[in-house]
Amino acid sequence: MKAAGYVATFVLAVFGILFLMSARAEYTANPGSRIITGLALIGVAAGIVVAIKRSGPKPGQKIEVVQKIDLTGGIKADQLKCQQCAAPLSKDSVSVREGAVFINCPYCKSTYQITEQPKW
Repeated sequence: MKAAGYVATFVLAVFGILFLMSARAEYTANPGSRIITGLALIGVAAGIVVAIKRSGPKPGQKIEVVQKIDLTGGIKADQLKCQQCAAPLSKDSVSVREGAVFINCPYCKSTYQITEQPKW
């Protein structure tokens, strides 16, 4: 969306400059209307830039990233157990850091990354 805004800003600014330049031409009967149109186009372009800058995240604003997994076929949930002590784990023991799934066992305090076993 930002890219489209910047493209629109560029196009409007170029046309605004062209209108201002054409107002200085000798054959122009009414240069005032071209000056007003050129300034209006440049003003709208500046307004779009300001709107794009304000639409970004505010300083100190927390950005939440949601990851969704689409599973195919019949999936059966198994009880997750610690690889070290075989204690049952809850959903609070699972965390995602830098795109990888980590397990933090509350019983033996071990931390490890889950690796997916091949399907074959």
